[in-house]
Amino acid sequence: MNCNSICLFALSLLIVDTASGQGNVWGSMPLDISIDARSSGLSGKLAANMNPNGGAAAYNPAFVDSTSLGVVNVSYLNYFAGIQMGSVHGVIKNSGKHSLHVGARFSSFGKFEGYDSSGWPTGEFSGGDYFLQSGMTWKLDSVWTAGVTGWGGFRNLDRENAGVLGLDAGIMRVWPDQVFAAGILISGIGRQFAGTGSQPVGWMPYNIQVGITKGFKNAPFQLYLQAEHLEEWALAPEGTYDDDTDPLTGETIPNTTWKLGDQLGRHLRAGVEISLGSGLGAQIGYDYRRRVEMVAAGRKGTNGLSIGVTMKLGDFDIGIARNTYHFAGSSTHLSVALILPRS
Repeated sequence: MNCNSICLFALSLLIVDTASGQGNVWGSMPLDISIDARSSGLSGKLAANMNPNGGAAAYNPAFVDSTSLGVVNVSYLNYFAGIQMGSVHGVIKNSGKHSLHVGARFSSFGKFEGYDSSGWPTGEFSGGDYFLQSGMTWKLDSVWTAGVTGWGGFRNLDRENAGVLGLDAGIMRVWPDQVFAAGILISGIGRQFAGTGSQPVGWMPYNIQVGITKGFKNAPFQLYLQAEHLEEWALAPEGTYDDDTDPLTGETIPNTTWKLGDQLGRHLRAGVEISLGSGLGAQIGYDYRRRVEMVAAGRKGTNGLSIGVTMKLGDFDIGIARNTYHFAGSSTHLSVALILPRS
């Protein structure tokens, strides 16, 4: 690793430490959720990958390299109740070991009917989060890659507006002979600045995660394991491990949840990618935290499970994924990578 790369990555870690006073600003969906289909099929954001991935590079700059030059990656997510998200990403310049990439991420909350305090209609209003981004990725040597993406934009809901600035940073090492990769991703390091209305000011929630990817020379699949939100151990809502009381007898009902195992599980996600040949692949993912937290009337259904498929059709790489974020239904991710014609 050269000095510039080490200094830049150390700076991002310093910003994370400074941001430990976060808490009064809500996170942003297009920054928190993996919009691209392949990552979503594998359960969410990836910190490590065997090969560059243009769609996932929208959130992890360590996944960028020169092979993405001239390729435009577009992803779309039909979330819930009219909420839609999207991302666009591409490499615009490569000079040796450096790649410059640009893109955008956004969410739209749809249309709402407004009313004043007396109940009189005030007309429709909309809202959303909109960010432009640009970053630099360094190929440090044959196995190490590091990158930083800076993003900025605004968040609005009717006349409530706020500006946001921040960055994502990633570093990854690949062992080709062992078909193994490991990486660190720090995403969502940002600060919100109030504009108009009563929007709060402060640090946004961030996510420190590590990940490993393991493939096999004689088997057509790869395993993915991610540990996320390592900046905080206790992710369970307050009262999760408390005993309950029988409403009829008043007797105490002990909570039998294995606390340590449950706390650890809320940090872990896993996925499997299967190669089906001829540019066709399938993904299956599992998110324990999403499964136990997104429960409706005691029913879990397929919460936390995700599936996806990727395929190559001519100059297009296409990905589709279904991710169950809640018992109420699944969301659809669609990604397309287009190779632009070269002059």
